[in-house]
Amino acid sequence: MKNIKDILVLSDVDNTLLVADKGIPEYNIRMIKEFQELGGNFTIATGRSLESVSRFLDRIELSAPAIIYNGGVIYDFKNKMYIIKETLPENAKIALDIIRREFPDVGIEIMCDNNRLYMIRENAYTFKHVEDERLSYVSADISGIKNNWIRVLFADRNSRLLELQEFCRTLPFDDIEFIMTGTVYFEMVPKGVSKGSGLRKLCDAMNIDIKDTVAVGDYYNDIEILQTAGLSVCVDNAPQDIKNICHAVVPKCMDGGVGHLLAQIIKSSTT
Repeated sequence: MKNIKDILVLSDVDNTLLVADKGIPEYNIRMIKEFQELGGNFTIATGRSLESVSRFLDRIELSAPAIIYNGGVIYDFKNKMYIIKETLPENAKIALDIIRREFPDVGIEIMCDNNRLYMIRENAYTFKHVEDERLSYVSADISGIKNNWIRVLFADRNSRLLELQEFCRTLPFDDIEFIMTGTVYFEMVPKGVSKGSGLRKLCDAMNIDIKDTVAVGDYYNDIEILQTAGLSVCVDNAPQDIKNICHAVVPKCMDGGVGHLLAQIIKSSTT
């Protein structure tokens, strides 16, 4: 095993590191601290926003820049600076206009490069999203948004989003990607943006060999980072097809799966 100081561990947030309405398991908090005290680098790779991530950084410390917005942004919380910020092309406005007409009941949020969340259409699922993550937002019409878009989030029941996913596969926009980021969340992001692309860019910025990275996740938007990292791990609450692509499975999120992973790394690096 590599020296622990050469290892970068990246954890997904929701249902991997924590559960929104329950918080971070104490075992995860304790092992993150121990891992970092021994010289290991720990950070997150999440679809959450800068504001949302900031709210739980009183419980844990990130010793490397974080991948947020599913790879659209790499942000150094320690030095309060952006490393990378990707934005959607102008075509996104045309795509969103088409989707709004075809799916008039689906909730829509737009996150912009001014770190402001704009609520385009509310429903029960967007309400739960902003409530769970305690997000501030501005109700707005698309025409009133002047800043560049980082991502568009659609929120609704899973069956409705699966219909939306199939519809988006027919749209003729080569510079936009659509990804399912949760059972009730579906996103529009710039082409080529993912947690996996974010990991490659972060390794370049930190001069880290990607073979020395460990990624842990639980859902389909984690697939590329799990396939990109040197070691891929998932928590036991992940779907079976996510487990099938990973090198290892650790206990469920609320059983401290991330902490168990770090304990194994510490043991392997010190024996």
